[in-house]
Amino acid sequence: MATIVTETFFLPKEVERKQWSVPAEIYNLYRSLQMHCPAGHVFVPIRNMQFMAVLDKKEIVFVDSQSYAVSKDEGGRLILIAWKFVESIDRDALTDPVPCEVVFYEKHNRDLQLRLISEFRQAMELMDQRCRNERLPAKGAKILKLTA
Repeated sequence: MATIVTETFFLPKEVERKQWSVPAEIYNLYRSLQMHCPAGHVFVPIRNMQFMAVLDKKEIVFVDSQSYAVSKDEGGRLILIAWKFVESIDRDALTDPVPCEVVFYEKHNRDLQLRLISEFRQAMELMDQRCRNERLPAKGAKILKLTA
């Protein structure tokens, strides 16, 4: 029987919200990882920052792995930043950036946002490559001629 692991996250009071566009490369990786995970949430460790990104269908939240809070006898990690996507996303090409709102839950996290852009992309690339390696045969594809 599979063990279900749950994680608790706390959503602090919003400090600031701004419009932003997620680079296409990051958004495409986000969607790719979402398709590989039927459970709905994908946990992406951002080891260089000791952060974790939690991906769901409407948003990506970023938590500091080292921050921990307790509320009403339940412990969990604090969400520091969230990227919230609009309901319907229209893009003319896969290379187009995607609009979103960045929500900050702590002051002075703009530098953190800039660092996340680079580190998060690298963490997703690594995770996406691992997913692809697990699905593809280790020795490559086998191509045979079709005979009648």
